[in-house]
Amino acid sequence: MSGFGVDLYDFDNDGWEDIFVSRGHVESISMPGQPVNQYNSVFRNLGPSGKWAPLTEEAGFTAGPEARHRGCAFGDLDGDGRVDVVVTALNANAEIWINRSPNSGHWLDIALSGTKSNRDGIGARIKLVSKTVGAQFNHMTTSVGYASSSLGPVHFGLGLDTRADLIEIHWPSGIVQTLQNVDAGQVLKVTEPER
Repeated sequence: MSGFGVDLYDFDNDGWEDIFVSRGHVESISMPGQPVNQYNSVFRNLGPSGKWAPLTEEAGFTAGPEARHRGCAFGDLDGDGRVDVVVTALNANAEIWINRSPNSGHWLDIALSGTKSNRDGIGARIKLVSKTVGAQFNHMTTSVGYASSSLGPVHFGLGLDTRADLIEIHWPSGIVQTLQNVDAGQVLKVTEPER
């Protein structure tokens, strides 16, 4: 397996980040046993067991032709709370993969607006705590995937939890902001405080 764009996102919103890989060999001429064109892959995080399940076929990636995939970008393109993927390929059309994960859990997206820090809050670190999932950590960046830029906001899957008990944002300016009892199923817009 060759991989170009690789990143972690919670595609089924169970509170455990899964792995997406945009695949295609670096060589343009096929070597024996190494196909140049490949299907993208996704691996589901099975939680505390530390195991991963390949779901390439179940995700629908084998329904189309293989390609020399390269860049990948992530965002909730249809506003349903599930992260979607856009993938580029050499000498082929870009692919848009709309996430239709069944039995998807609750989610919360956090859209940052900096005042002292940069306007998009890039570099901010976020800790989110919910009852059954526990503590999760993420950060605001658009630099995701090979030669790609992804859409914010910062995404968290909450599994069965319908709210985040605590959200702690460490802004690049050094300001720490705390929010409590935030309902799931929304894009929460957070402005950096002036203090």
